[in-house]
Amino acid sequence: MKVAQVPVYLDAEQARFIREDAQEAVLAADEDLEATMQISNLHARHLARRAISTQRDIYVEIVNKLEEAEKKLNCGEYELRESD
Repeated sequence: MKVAQVPVYLDAEQARFIREDAQEAVLAADEDLEATMQISNLHARHLARRAISTQRDIYVEIVNKLEEAEKKLNCGEYELRESD
């Protein structure tokens, strides 16, 4: 499947901040998934788990991409740009 992509340039501090927020979102989603087990309506529980799981997967992907970017920064694989 083709997906539109746009490069986003972040400095190390911005990337770290976003990564930490995304990691917290993953942990919160894990807790929310556990909490959904208390929903007695099976259909509602399934819908809630699917929605939370989808969001969690997106945050996991963000964390992984930012960790990869941080590794590249630490290894010197970056380009210098003028800050705005």
